Amino acid sequence: MHAGLEERAAFAIRQANENDLPPIARFDEMGGSRQQEIVNGCCLVAERHGQVVAYASLQPSGLLGQPLLSYLCTAPAARRQGIGRQLVEAMQRIARGRMLLSSTEDWCVASQKIFTALGWRKVGELAGVNKDGSTEYFYAIDLNTKPED
Repeated sequence: MHAGLEERAAFAIRQANENDLPPIARFDEMGGSRQQEIVNGCCLVAERHGQVVAYASLQPSGLLGQPLLSYLCTAPAARRQGIGRQLVEAMQRIARGRMLLSSTEDWCVASQKIFTALGWRKVGELAGVNKDGSTEYFYAIDLNTKPED
């Protein structure tokens, strides 16, 4: 991943570092720790006014040898401001492979809207697979199709 900084709508996207673990833990709804993803250089964060407000992580060969956008999480106070979309676009730019894959729960309409708006296609679903009984939707985008700036 590239350590370059992107300024967008009063927030910046950058490569995560270990100092970001405590602020991520304050809003991370995914469970577990992002430490290994950060150490492996596979995590981006979005900052606003010097505070980490969102993150996305990638597994370079996560599913069938293709990159997998494994986590996308935005702090509740920073939602609905385009930060998640900008993180997904950044991951699309840095991922290498034929396609980038991801998944989200059926109740997570915000992620579904991001994927749809960026041209991802729904490629499958697993009914009732999640602990809460929800369906997991799977999405993919051809990496030859770059996001619009």
